[in-house]
Parts: sequence; structure tokens; C-alpha cells
Amino acid sequence: MDKVNMTRNKNRRGFFRIYDEVHLFYKKIDEKSLTEPQSASNELSPTDAKNVPQDFQLRENEPCNVNISASGIAFNCEDSLKEGDCLLIKVLLASGMKPIQTRCRIVYCKNSQLNDSECPYFVGAHFIDMEEQDRDLLAVHVDKKRLRRKWINAFILAAVITVITLPDVIFGLLAGLFHFLFEVFLHILHLAFEFIESNLDHLVEHLFETDVHATQIIVFYILLPFVFYGLYLLWRATPIFYRWCKRKLIVYWSRKKANLLFYWREQSSLNKCKLVVIAVSVIIGYFYFGM
Repeated sequence: MDKVNMTRNKNRRGFFRIYDEVHLFYKKIDEKSLTEPQSASNELSPTDAKNVPQDFQLRENEPCNVNISASGIAFNCEDSLKEGDCLLIKVLLASGMKPIQTRCRIVYCKNSQLNDSECPYFVGAHFIDMEEQDRDLLAVHVDKKRLRRKWINAFILAAVITVITLPDVIFGLLAGLFHFLFEVFLHILHLAFEFIESNLDHLVEHLFETDVHATQIIVFYILLPFVFYGLYLLWRATPIFYRWCKRKLIVYWSRKKANLLFYWREQSSLNKCKLVVIAVSVIIGYFYFGM
């Protein structure tokens, strides 16, 4: 037990962890198989309980939120595993690199806080015999994600500070930008309509040798069905687009909520108190000094 804890603490100091979405497949194996080479161990197959696809390019399973590093992984699962259990695990990262297959040992298993009946348990595992090549690839992936996340967090923090300190200016600029873009869109639409109408006028006048009034009437009745057809397509596409946006927002919110709960669960009690105190102090300071 002490050896496992010392190994876990050592790896936490030596490797950075990130929150990521991966395709994860695993199965429980016998501890005796750890003495065998990884190539000789049982392979994951579609007949396993997790239904691992033979072709990972299909990506039929939804990705799951994990906390991963070059030394271990934590994830939600449906199986009640015990500390010391051994797993054969395969991970397909979102970066598209080759699947990483290794064996790991369960460090802890506790109840999940996501209220998910399909994955009621949250487990942490330590990689045992990962190949150096796979470990290097995973470390590079983690470093890239950490750097990208730092830039994104810095941008979000700068945007939030700017909005809090200068709300009138920011909302005025956004309103002016949307108004400008709307005017540009209407102008482009008007130019496109004038271009089509002008060419139709010349075509009708050349084919039928009509005067200006007759030409305008003919062009009007030619364009009228196209206008109604465009409105019909817009009417048909609007509910579909609304449902698509709603579904994407729900999925995005669910994943972000899971990531936040994931992050909160991994924090110690002291760090949780620090986060709460900082958040309350910022809110009180804003309303006291900024309002």
C-alpha cells in the first residue's frame, strides 16, 4: 500500500496531468499476466464486454473525459473495481496518434459525482509497463494540450477582465460590430440581386425585344418563384439548424460540466477552500468597488 502511494506521488511530481477526451477501452486481467511480456498478454477484442472496434478509425463510441498523464489515468467506469486490480487498457487520443495499449494497476476506486447511472464509479490507475515510445508520444501530447490550454485560459481571462472593467465600451463595440456586419450582409445581398436582375433584363430584352415596362414585369414573375422557393428552403432549414445548435450546446455544456466536476473532484480540500475564497473575494470586490 505504501509502495503504491509512494509511486503515485512520485509520478504526480514527475509528469503533468491534463483533462482530455479520449476513446477508452479496457478489460480486467489476471495479476499473473503482469509477469508476461505485453505482446503475450490477452488482446482486446470485439467480443469483450467493452466491444472494442477492430478498426479504431470508425470511432463509433463516444469519447469520455479522463485525467491522463504519462504515468497514469483516471476515468469514470461502470465496473466496481478494487485497489490493486490489473487492467489491460487501450487509449485512442483525439490527436489521432496510434492507439496506446498498456497494462495498469488500480490505485483507487470511489463513487462518481456525475449522477451517471452508466458510469457510477471513478477510478485512478497507474501505468505499469508502457513502452518508452508510447510514453514519449503521450508526454508530447500532454505538453501540447497544456500549452494550448494556457493560451486559451489567458485569452479567456483577458476577455473577462476587459468585460468586467469596461462593460459599456465592450458591449458598445460588439453592438457596433454586429450592426456593421449586418449592413455589409444586406449590401452584398442587394448587389447580388441587382446583378441578377440586370442580367435578366438584358437577356429578356434581347430575346423578346420588349420595352422597359414589359421587361420588368417578365423579370419580376421570373424572380418571384425563386424568392418563394428560397423562403421555403429557409423555413425548412431553420428548425433543423435550431435543433442542431441546441444539440451541440447541450453536448458542449455536458462535457464542460463533466470536466469541471472532474477537476473539482481531483482537488484537495485545501485547494477547494482556496478556489471558493478566491471566487467569493472576486465577486464581493467587483460589486463593492466596481459598481
